[in-house]
Amino acid sequence: MKANVIALSFALVLVGCSTTTLKAPADYPKLSVKADESNTLVFAKPDLRLGQYSKAYIAPVLVQIGNDQGVLDVSDDESKKLARYAEDRLKENLSKHLTIVKQPGADVLSVRFRITDLQPTSKAQIAMMVPPFAMINMLSPKGLFLGSITLAGELYEGSAKEPSVAFVATRSRPGVDASVAFSRWAVAEKIIDNAAERLASDLESERAAGR
Repeated sequence: MKANVIALSFALVLVGCSTTTLKAPADYPKLSVKADESNTLVFAKPDLRLGQYSKAYIAPVLVQIGNDQGVLDVSDDESKKLARYAEDRLKENLSKHLTIVKQPGADVLSVRFRITDLQPTSKAQIAMMVPPFAMINMLSPKGLFLGSITLAGELYEGSAKEPSVAFVATRSRPGVDASVAFSRWAVAEKIIDNAAERLASDLESERAAGR
């Protein structure tokens, strides 16, 4: 399997730019910047065979926002709610093709996600999506920045102590998009939705191909 197939599935669907400087968690393997996407870091072992697994373990999604003092778990209710949302979407999508189990094992593919940065849609931005302001924004050459999310993730094969795949990616929704415009976290949720759907689809493709 090519390194970018699964590694980018987590967060590739929604494109966009961000001023966030990507930094991998300290316990991640060495990641490389994807050649044509400066907001994506990836790692994948050669000769992956992720399609051999019929079971998956979805670890609780962590929210770890960095600051000057280091990386701290965020206890904010909104962040916790978004982490639960991500975990639920992963389970919902992967369960269509894999059996979801409660713990890792020798015949289990483990999926571990972290949210390392969040930029919500502000009240001012939400207001700008309501007529007549939306028309003004549609005419702007830059459009409207609606927030972003940075996802970090790893895939562990069986009982391995080191991940076979790891990534860090920032995704946002610049411009006018009415489908994600009217709540603080709709942009982040939409990115999570697409990442979970794409991961499930690509893993099933690998299984169908016997890889």
